[in-house]
Amino acid sequence: MLADFKTRRRSEAAVTAPPAPSTQAVALDAPRPMVDCWQHIGVWGNGSCVELKTHLHCRNCPTYAAAAMRFLDARPPAGYRREWTEHLAETTTTVAAGTALLVFRIGDEWLALGIGVMEEVGESRPIHSLPHRREGVLLGVVNVRGELLACVSVGRLLGIDRGVGRGSALPDKSSGRLLVVRHAGERYAFPVTEVRGVQHLVLPDAAPAPAPDDQVMGAAGRGRVEWRGRSVCCLDEAKLFATLNRSLA
Repeated sequence: MLADFKTRRRSEAAVTAPPAPSTQAVALDAPRPMVDCWQHIGVWGNGSCVELKTHLHCRNCPTYAAAAMRFLDARPPAGYRREWTEHLAETTTTVAAGTALLVFRIGDEWLALGIGVMEEVGESRPIHSLPHRREGVLLGVVNVRGELLACVSVGRLLGIDRGVGRGSALPDKSSGRLLVVRHAGERYAFPVTEVRGVQHLVLPDAAPAPAPDDQVMGAAGRGRVEWRGRSVCCLDEAKLFATLNRSLA
């Protein structure tokens, strides 16, 4: 019995013994598989890849797509989640001081209007006049994206036109702009000489009494502020459109 047990142990050892290591020689200078072929023979390389004739660009190639999937499926590096968690937890939102207003110029007067009523700042367009309405605030109609809008002269309304808005178009198309505004369901367009974009201006708490010769402040002004060495009259939307509606009635 002892002899049978020793024979069985030798047979099991022979079956479970690990295979002998391979003696086949491996060339140390064998080329490694190219994992970023797009940077060597693709569009970001020398462009010699034969697959470019079929796919035209590496981003259309299955090899490039497979590499992207491997990158997306790979585990993030150590500390990656922690760093992004700390970054997103930081309060980085900064609120600009002042009120957001669109600053523009009509003639020599700098004005500002709240962005809540602004719809579009576009290139100047031909203004089609209406019969018997050539001298008032209404200049005519203008085509804005296929819609005819009443085109008015805010310059005339405030007494600062100095030629802006007269005739069929602005005198200088390279600098002229057309503003489209909406208030209380009504849409208007009016030409301006220049637009300086949205600026954050600090308005006074209480509107000061306008100077006797300040027509703009007296008509629809909310207050004046200094901006880049210029005196800008910030318009009161309610006053401006109430005066405009009375002029169009």
